[in-house]
Amino acid sequence: MPVIEPFKGILFKEKNIDSYICPPYDVIDKDYKKQLLSKSDFNIVRIVLPEGEDDKKYENAKDILDSWIFQEKLIFDSDCSFYAYTCTYNINNTKKTLYGFLGALKLEELGGSIKPHEKTLKGPKIDRFKLITSTNAMFCPIMMIYNNEHLSNFVKNCKKQNLFEVNFEDKIHNVYKINDIEIVNHIKESIKNQTLVIADGHHRYETCLSIRNYYNKVGQKKAGSEYALVFFVDKNDGLALMPIHRLIKKINIDDFRQKIYNYFEISDDFDYDIVMYDGKFTYLKYIDKNSKDLIDKLDVKLFENIVFKKMLNLSDEDIASNEISGYAHSKEEVIKSVDRKEAVVGFLLKPVTYESLFEITKNNLTFPQKSTYFYPKIPSGLVGYHFSSIEGCRHV
Repeated sequence: MPVIEPFKGILFKEKNIDSYICPPYDVIDKDYKKQLLSKSDFNIVRIVLPEGEDDKKYENAKDILDSWIFQEKLIFDSDCSFYAYTCTYNINNTKKTLYGFLGALKLEELGGSIKPHEKTLKGPKIDRFKLITSTNAMFCPIMMIYNNEHLSNFVKNCKKQNLFEVNFEDKIHNVYKINDIEIVNHIKESIKNQTLVIADGHHRYETCLSIRNYYNKVGQKKAGSEYALVFFVDKNDGLALMPIHRLIKKINIDDFRQKIYNYFEISDDFDYDIVMYDGKFTYLKYIDKNSKDLIDKLDVKLFENIVFKKMLNLSDEDIASNEISGYAHSKEEVIKSVDRKEAVVGFLLKPVTYESLFEITKNNLTFPQKSTYFYPKIPSGLVGYHFSSIEGCRHV
């Protein structure tokens, strides 16, 4: 049963914070980090991706956070609150709005009411463990999806205070404060019967579990470490679930084209499974895609089994190495990669549906790596969570 609590968020004291926020840490490359650092001495990237040699960078992050709090650049909210959030964005020439809210989720082991949809890697978890235990804070929320229209409408229509608006990465972000006790308690009760699926932030969630368990093991139990900063969004509230397309970097294209006919029929743009791009578009339909297995019948798994493994004879290790295979997040990126000779051929896949997402996770199964891309990403630094943020907020 998910348990969520309001918390005293860490907020920038100024209202104009366009130059202070950054994307989630795991989508920031070196060049973009330089741009963010040049925007302001107070850009949150200095904390979520700190500078410094080896573990010194985590100490630096703590020092920066402490300094900004001392200077009152960052302040703690005086009220125990949930924080409603909207993001107005454009996708495929269509204007959309993402709705949801931020809260402190009590950590529980995965597989019960909180479901992962993909497996994680060890490296990122070590990095986040060191950062969070050093700062005792989170500025990058984990994103979780629920399925409850009543709760969604309640959060949208309840009384709330507008805190600030941010224009960042061609999107308009708004944050609102919800601190009425009756409203807060209604939200807490409404989430209790939900199954939550992690969309973004698997590494962060598992890291938070490790931190909680670590403090308990060494006898330094910290109440705030039993919770994590989470953004909750209903599956129908504007979060786009997009595919991650496939690239093949090293093949003999003529031999590959000949093999195509063993596994695919040439189709059209009205009835197809995947689209191949090698300078021109070819619509393909699998000859044999009959499978009752929940995972094997997914388009992304069919592609992996047929193209990567049968046609190219790649092992799981080959696929993971990205030496022969690769990924792209948009049609434009696929075209650009092939046209620039960075890849020999690209494949456009269809998106996973939310129905499949909930069905597969309900059965405690996970998707193949790089199956889903959720958009938009929530910036880091809008509202932060500190281990002390939960003090006085439980059972309000």
